[in-house]
Amino acid sequence: MFAALPAEVAVRALLMRMIAVLMPRTRETRRAMFEARSTLYGVAPAPADTPASPHPAAATRDRSRSLGYGRPLPLRVAAHFVTIALVLVAAIGSPELIAGVLSAPAGPLSALAQPAGMADVQVARAIEADSPLAADDFAVQPAVRALDSALAPAFTEVHELAEGETLGQIAALYHVSVAALYWANDLGTETVFAAGQELRIPRLNGVPHIIEDGETLESIAAAFGVNPQAITLFKANEIAPGVPLPVGREIFIPGATPLYPDEVLARFGGEAGLAGLAAVAAGTVREAETNLRSGPSRDYPKLGVLDAGRRLKLIARHEQWVKVDDGAGQAGWVRSDLLGLSGTLIENLPETNDFPPPPPRWIWPTHGTVTSPFGWRSAPFRSFHDGLDIANSAWTKIYAARSGRVFESGWCRGFGYCVKIDHGDGVTTIYGHLIKKPPIDAGESVVAGDLIGYMGSTFDRSGGGYSTGVHLHFTVKVNGKAVNPMKFLP
Repeated sequence: MFAALPAEVAVRALLMRMIAVLMPRTRETRRAMFEARSTLYGVAPAPADTPASPHPAAATRDRSRSLGYGRPLPLRVAAHFVTIALVLVAAIGSPELIAGVLSAPAGPLSALAQPAGMADVQVARAIEADSPLAADDFAVQPAVRALDSALAPAFTEVHELAEGETLGQIAALYHVSVAALYWANDLGTETVFAAGQELRIPRLNGVPHIIEDGETLESIAAAFGVNPQAITLFKANEIAPGVPLPVGREIFIPGATPLYPDEVLARFGGEAGLAGLAAVAAGTVREAETNLRSGPSRDYPKLGVLDAGRRLKLIARHEQWVKVDDGAGQAGWVRSDLLGLSGTLIENLPETNDFPPPPPRWIWPTHGTVTSPFGWRSAPFRSFHDGLDIANSAWTKIYAARSGRVFESGWCRGFGYCVKIDHGDGVTTIYGHLIKKPPIDAGESVVAGDLIGYMGSTFDRSGGGYSTGVHLHFTVKVNGKAVNPMKFLP
């Protein structure tokens, strides 16, 4: 009768049945009696307050009456029942079983059939790869039904990093190893442990693995140093012995502990150093081919190009530029809008002026055709031309040829609307014949490539100027003397 039940469940049910018979017939004892009967005889329990249905329960009532359940049981007979039950426990099991029976918490018997934590018992045993399991090791496992949680994925929680939080603290919080977190999140490919980054948390120690073409259950187990049964008994893997493996699927290898890469050990000095890895304030590159520069402006040369999605540690700021560390030991500058940073995060960074002045960088001030070079010319009359004339259509954009500070902007003697920029070290540039008042004012700083106006044909006749068509007059002076702009333009 009880062969299909685990020994502990059968004995507990029998004891609860006897207790229900001995005690007064209250609602609670009737409920215990029905639950015990359902476990012993394999019938569905009926509510203790509801009359049993007459057709399927008739045989059960007859059986109950034959055992004397319908009338009080003499105390002497009850004592005999208890003694027999304890002897039965001693014959079947161990002292632990007796203790478990006597100390079982009150509750529905259905809970006894599926003890908490039993779902991964065989997995826990199978991960001991150094001691190969004998075939009959699993035969002694109790026959329990798998809990629904046995089918739960390896990763059931996600943790968002807070600034200053360490990998070791997170491991302790979720009762997993530092190595399990490292491999679960592929931290070896991350250059920065960033605040706001999400970590997936495994529910037990182990390593995820994506099945590759040609791999077998045995080859994967050997590569990770575990027993193949550790993989198949982890139900969420949905892998069975002798069945082809699904290429491309991620599975979980319980108990696997691969060695850290040499570069990780060199960088962190081992497990203890990796556990101390702390989350830092970071930004994420938003656009592909973002330039990393040596200083906070486009005048500084490029140090490299960053891919979209790259995380960068934030160090300091200067105006709208942020100094970053790419995680590989190289520091540089990126415009803050290219990192998607909030205004609060930028303001919390320390301001710095600790960077060298930008090297001179020149660009062409506009697009067009050079119609009159620097030097002596005969048309429209013989004269010395102290700059370049570059012709194009009206409203063609004019740019600062080099970074500097605007010292004159508006209507200029001879040139009409113009802009004059001081670049330092005695170098100045002039942009004449603009079509309208320039969009910048004297005193403003500009960077090479900034828009400063539009091509036109204005001139100041009273100042000796003239223009024969739409063009830009571009002059470069060094210490007040006009020099050929072609010496500076790329």
